[in-house]
Amino acid sequence: MVFLFLTCAVVGLSATSMKTTEVIMIDGQQAVKLPNEFRFLDATVAIRKEGEAVVLEPVRGETWPVDFFASIHIDDPAFARPPQREVPAMPAIDGR
Repeated sequence: MVFLFLTCAVVGLSATSMKTTEVIMIDGQQAVKLPNEFRFLDATVAIRKEGEAVVLEPVRGETWPVDFFASIHIDDPAFARPPQREVPAMPAIDGR
């Protein structure tokens, strides 16, 4: 039987707030019941070992969240794009 020991390192939590949980078997695979405060918002996590610790980290999507750019839009005139000059015609490549 293989036992999996997880160390949860979360920024801002002290060592006294470490939680323990149980390792369960589901269809021959190990699974860990995560306490609510350690649940992931993303559907996929990356997993790696650091010494004896197993570290799980969320894998962020490859696209921006829906309405991300609308949420950071700035209407302040101080941030408006200045007027642009005309772009000169491109010279002919063959030298004419």
